[in-house]
Amino acid sequence: MTLNNLSDTDRRKGLKAALEVRKKRAEIKGLLKKGKTEISSLFKDGKLFKKYIINMKVIDLVSSLPGNGKVNALKILKDLKISPNKKVGGLGKNQKLSFNRFFKIV
Repeated sequence: MTLNNLSDTDRRKGLKAALEVRKKRAEIKGLLKKGKTEISSLFKDGKLFKKYIINMKVIDLVSSLPGNGKVNALKILKDLKISPNKKVGGLGKNQKLSFNRFFKIV
């Protein structure tokens, strides 16, 4: 497999886009931690979900909820039979169903 050689401008554009995504995800996790937004509202906003949430790890999303840390998030994911390494977009049908039921996402 060969990698494409990117020009400096293309590389800078990619780095800038990646930085924007990381900042937005950090902002989302901060809002969740402070209780200023709910996980269900993130899933209902299609544009936000497709751009930022779908590629987040489930453990990061769950541990960002108020009162949850990594240990409690791992416990929740174990009960839901979801691997902590899974990304939100990579959940299977049954995993999505149990995740949505647990967090009351309609």
